[in-house]
Amino acid sequence: MLVRSVGLFMVGLLLGLLVGIGTLIGMEELSSNPPRSVWVPLGVLLGLGMLFAVLTLQWQRCFTTLSTAVFGAAVIVVATDYFVELFALVRYIYERVKTGPREPVGSLCLFVCFRYSKVVCALNGL
Repeated sequence: MLVRSVGLFMVGLLLGLLVGIGTLIGMEELSSNPPRSVWVPLGVLLGLGMLFAVLTLQWQRCFTTLSTAVFGAAVIVVATDYFVELFALVRYIYERVKTGPREPVGSLCLFVCFRYSKVVCALNGL
């Protein structure tokens, strides 16, 4: 019973961290003056991680399926990013999430996102 609960908690925590990373990138892109405090990313990541961990313990089947789907999509996107642009998207996400001094990284354009969607659809046979 304990091992199952810990596993479900970790699956929910992973989902929360992935959603938190997406939230931080969205906050960075949409805000004209993003916060530079270390507490904002830490609070967002831990808060959403704990929220989804508890929700996964409550509704196990739904959130386990959602978490594995989101994690699988993230793995496919990172693998595609490695083969297409040698981790350009991973570097972009890292520069947006970290709170220290930043290195200049070009902005993502819709062309790059469209190219990723075409490659992922081709891999899935759509």
